[in-house]
Amino acid sequence: MKPFRVILPLVAALVLSACAKPPRPTTSYVDPEVTASDAQTLSRDTVQHLSEPLPPAHTTLVLDPPHSSDDMLTADMIGKLRARGYGIAQTDPQTGPKVGQGTPLRYLASPLNGGVVLRLQYLSREATKFYPRTTDGSLMADAPFTVREKGAANEQ
Repeated sequence: MKPFRVILPLVAALVLSACAKPPRPTTSYVDPEVTASDAQTLSRDTVQHLSEPLPPAHTTLVLDPPHSSDDMLTADMIGKLRARGYGIAQTDPQTGPKVGQGTPLRYLASPLNGGVVLRLQYLSREATKFYPRTTDGSLMADAPFTVREKGAANEQ
């Protein structure tokens, strides 16, 4: 009877963990520590950066937003992208992105060393930028994005 006491909870844990659905590799991520003020800086900078490789009024961006209720970045970014002239489509949470819907854009915003690091993934490129905090706690957006082509050895 004792082996069942050990094996049964183990089997139950394995079965239940198989039911949990991990996020898709296209899903964006915004850390809960990203504030509304941070989101404004990040989204403004994102729109400015994307306007050169992805011209507004000619580009539909497909976002696979985080499934988090405390995401401050997505709504602000969508508003600024639309105001700049981008078409915006969001993936279906159940099925994910559809081929030919537009240009996929994945964004990941996480705290790092007292600031925030933002990664944008689009057109086989990854653009990364670190935003240090000023003494008043706001993000400083002075540095450029570092852009890398996927599969390329050198950064642009």
